[in-house]
Amino acid sequence: MDFEPKDIRKIIEAKFGDILRDTEKRKVMQLERRDAYGHEAGIPIEEWVKDCLGEIDWEIQVYFPNVFLEKFFSNTDNDESKLKEALQQTWWGFKFGRDRLLVTEKQIKEFVRGNPLGRWQQEAGDIVLFYGRDFIKDANDVILLNVKSHYIERRSRAPNIMSAERLLKFFNEFLNRDGTYKILEKVNLWFIGVDYATSNDETIVTNIYTRDLFLLDISKLPQINFDAAIQIQWHVKDMVETDQDRPTFVENLADTFMVQWRSHVRGKQEKYDSLAENLKELIDRLRNVS
Repeated sequence: MDFEPKDIRKIIEAKFGDILRDTEKRKVMQLERRDAYGHEAGIPIEEWVKDCLGEIDWEIQVYFPNVFLEKFFSNTDNDESKLKEALQQTWWGFKFGRDRLLVTEKQIKEFVRGNPLGRWQQEAGDIVLFYGRDFIKDANDVILLNVKSHYIERRSRAPNIMSAERLLKFFNEFLNRDGTYKILEKVNLWFIGVDYATSNDETIVTNIYTRDLFLLDISKLPQINFDAAIQIQWHVKDMVETDQDRPTFVENLADTFMVQWRSHVRGKQEKYDSLAENLKELIDRLRNVS
C-alpha cells in the first residue's frame, strides 16, 4: 500500500490518541530523573515516540537518523564522491553552504571508512519516516520528525525549534534548483510535542501534539531569538496551523524574519547608544573635576 504524508499524519495522530487512553503505554520507562532537561530528557522521549510508531501495522520504516543514513549509504555506494552526489539529489541531504539538514561530512567519511555512524546534535529531525519502497529511487519519500519534550510541572521557556537563519539559507539555495516545485512538495518536516509529568516516581506522557512546518501560521510566531543562534522558539502545543501552500510559508517566514530582525537591531542600537552616551558624560564629568 502506498502512503501519502497526509495519510501518514492521520495514522500517527490516531496512534497517539490510542496511547493517551492507555495508562501503561503512556509511561516513559527510561526517563527516571525529575530534574532531567535538554538532551537528558529528550533522548528517552525520542525513543518512546519511535517505539510507539514502530508498533503501527504499516509498511512505513521508522529510523533514528544515523541508522537511516547507514541504510541509504549501504544501498548507494562506498565511494565518497558518489555518496555526496546521491545526497545532492535529496532534499534532506542537499548541501547548502557548508550545511545539510540531516547529515554531516564527518558521517559520510565515517561510513566510507567502515565505521558506525553516530548521532548529530543539529539533525533537522530526531526520527526519520521512510515511506518509499526503494532507498535510491524513492530517496525523497522521507518525513523528518523533530521531537520536543516538555515537563509540564516545571515552568520553562519555549524550546528552540530550529534556526530561522538555517531554514532561510536552505530555502534560498534549494529553491534555486531545477524542478524545485516538484521536489519542494516532497519536503516534510513535522514537529512532535510531548508533554509529560511525574506520578509515583513514574514519568507519564500527558499529551502529544503534531504540527507541520509548512502549515505554521508565522504571524502567530512568538519570537525569533537573535541572541540565541537565531532560533525560532515555540512550544509545539502553541503552534497554529493554517491552510497555505509551501511558497507562502517560505515567503511569510522571510518577511517575519526581516521584521523581527529590524526590531532587534533598533533595540540593540538604542541600548548601546545609551550606554556609550552615558560613558561619554561620565568621562566629561571626570575631566571637569580634575
